[in-house]
Amino acid sequence: MSDVNPLNSRPFRKACKLAAQASKQYEMLADGDRLLIGVSGGEDSLLLMHIMTRLQKQAPFNFELLPAFIDLSFTNVQRDLLRQYAENQGWNLHWQCIDGAALLKEKDAEQRPCSLCSRLRRGQLHQLADQFNCNKIVLGHHLDDLCCSLLMALFRGGGLKTMAPNVAADNSSKRLLRPLCLLSKMQISAAAKPFQFPQIKSCPYDEELQKHGDRAYLERLLNQLEQQFPNLRSAMLHSMSDIRLAHLLDPRYLNLKTDPDKGKL
Repeated sequence: MSDVNPLNSRPFRKACKLAAQASKQYEMLADGDRLLIGVSGGEDSLLLMHIMTRLQKQAPFNFELLPAFIDLSFTNVQRDLLRQYAENQGWNLHWQCIDGAALLKEKDAEQRPCSLCSRLRRGQLHQLADQFNCNKIVLGHHLDDLCCSLLMALFRGGGLKTMAPNVAADNSSKRLLRPLCLLSKMQISAAAKPFQFPQIKSCPYDEELQKHGDRAYLERLLNQLEQQFPNLRSAMLHSMSDIRLAHLLDPRYLNLKTDPDKGKL
């Protein structure tokens, strides 16, 4: 084990800097916020909690962090490891249980579980946010997730969209935040490595999804495209941040009196 405090490592400090930049750029945090942090047990969400704790200490205003784990009652979840890690960090981790396995079977979604699992987790997070009077829910999606979501929507005809960094949710009663949106998966892993997080597996379908899942396929595709297009993720981030409305095919922007793109081609 390294003698370097993981909280002082260069990759972690870089991750905190990028999360702070995203927070400022997308106006994520404000005085008095109560933030429900979705903790899944993976390195993304555990690192997210550490980063948010750092930002909480450094911010010139006050906000609260309420970490929560949505337990879908899958038999392979290493619950003791996650509880012990949270306790060691001084996190008051709220545990919310539902019978996700039964619901997947009932909805005949065991072959393609991701969409239903995501909706179940999100629904439970919203309920907890209401219960604890949280005005924002914080998720651990990173830049690779945003890139894959953009491609998924494009390839499936879902419109030009991705996972927004700060978006209204639940009839605008709260906001969804993604402070890791500027960090690539590689940067997340580099920052997480010194922590030596416990290997907490919360998805029994993970092996199958890595082989045949659409999102895993797109993650591999990004790596392949990177060989032809260097700095691909940064380029996609720039493109997602610079939409040219008049140069797409949406009729809503056909006869605008002013140029929404201000002359950009």
